[in-house]
Amino acid sequence: MECFHGKPAACSTTARGTFWFCGETPSCEFFCHDEDCYLFTRAMEACQNSGSNHPICPTHQRLAKLRVVKDKMKENYGRPFFTCSDRHDPCNFWQWGDIYESPRPRCKHGMVCTVRKVKKEGPTQNRLFYCCPQIDSCGFFEWKEIEPRVAKTGFVLFSDPLEYRYKNEDTEKHSLVLTLMLRKRMKNSLRNMNNCNKTK
Repeated sequence: MECFHGKPAACSTTARGTFWFCGETPSCEFFCHDEDCYLFTRAMEACQNSGSNHPICPTHQRLAKLRVVKDKMKENYGRPFFTCSDRHDPCNFWQWGDIYESPRPRCKHGMVCTVRKVKKEGPTQNRLFYCCPQIDSCGFFEWKEIEPRVAKTGFVLFSDPLEYRYKNEDTEKHSLVLTLMLRKRMKNSLRNMNNCNKTK
């Protein structure tokens, strides 16, 4: 098991089980339970394939913590996402890990900017922008450009627990084939139903 540094993760066993975590300084905030190793290994691959940098929580100015959707009943089962890594006073930072996000700019304080939304009514309402994360703002402002939400290998196409696939160059062809197959099956089913009704 490796952390985001690309080095073997440290391991510790307690009464609550065996855990893997980053043993480097500074920490990349990697942490997972032994029974979730497979999920986290695939999740890390998805993060790396998305092309995004490891996100930084703007409130605490530290690397965010990787998590994985573990509920098998949810559509996004297996998908990686990042949250605030502070255990004492976590903020509401949240970001998908398998979708490309361009690096956030730094404000005049040299801190990673936070993202906010325009609330005032007008032509720019709901538009996202970067600004200083400090209460004593330095006045930094920059519009967040609208960018493609899907990288080459960054979007979960299927969320089947047994088949976790990502979008690649062949995805569109694969999706078209699946669509045609489903249409053909539906037509055959309707034809069979009609034949059964006629025989009755």
